[in-house]
Parts: sequence; structure tokens; C-alpha cells
Amino acid sequence: MKKYINIALCAFLSALIGISCNTRAQNSETQLSKKDNETPKVYMFKEISSENLVKIYEALNRKATGKVAVKLSTGEPGGHNFLQPALIKDLVQKVNGTIVECNTAYGGGRADTESHLKAAADHGFTAIAPVDI
Repeated sequence: MKKYINIALCAFLSALIGISCNTRAQNSETQLSKKDNETPKVYMFKEISSENLVKIYEALNRKATGKVAVKLSTGEPGGHNFLQPALIKDLVQKVNGTIVECNTAYGGGRADTESHLKAAADHGFTAIAPVDI
């Protein structure tokens, strides 16, 4: 479960600040720029907390500006497989974000906007930020 939370948090932060993960095939003829040779910074906290999410965001020194969309899963009705609003609240509010999500194509409790907004409200997302489905 902890592994999935870490993956979800990484995806959440990446989407929030617009980081893209690119890989480049390299061979002996490829010359690397100085920037490519720099050692990447790694930000790590032993505890996953709301406070530490904000610290990671601030350490990146890349302010989210304009209309900020926070794409995440608000979870299926009655389910528990989503980031808890209490965990992400401070970060979402710091960037003045709007939680965005699409209706599901497979049916279920998030297949239409009305049901989807109810699930988002039931799980606590509408209490921390605007939600746009």
C-alpha cells in the first residue's frame, strides 16, 4: 500500500508542477550538455504528510501560476483507493488549485457528472477546493 501511495504522490506532484519524465537513448557518439551531466536533486521525506508535500513543492522553486488544475482520482463511491483530502489540502490550497477529473467510461458511480460530484463531496474533496468534472 505504501508503494502505491508513493507512486500516487509522485504522479500528483509531477502533474501539478508540469514535470515530464523523458528518457533518451544514448550511444557513444552522443555528446551530453553540461546540464545533462549534473547530478539530479532528490527530495525525500521519511514521513508522508501534508506539511512535507508543501516542503517538497517549495523546494522545487517552481511556482504554479494561473489556473492550476490538480488532476487526481476522487475515488469510487464507498471506496478508499484515493489520496485523502487531509493529505493534499495544504498543497492544493497553496497553489489555489481546482481539483479536476473526468467521468469514467466504464460506468459505475462516476460515469455521470452528478454522481461523480456526489462521490467527490462524500470523500471530502469539495470541502478543500473547487472541483471540476
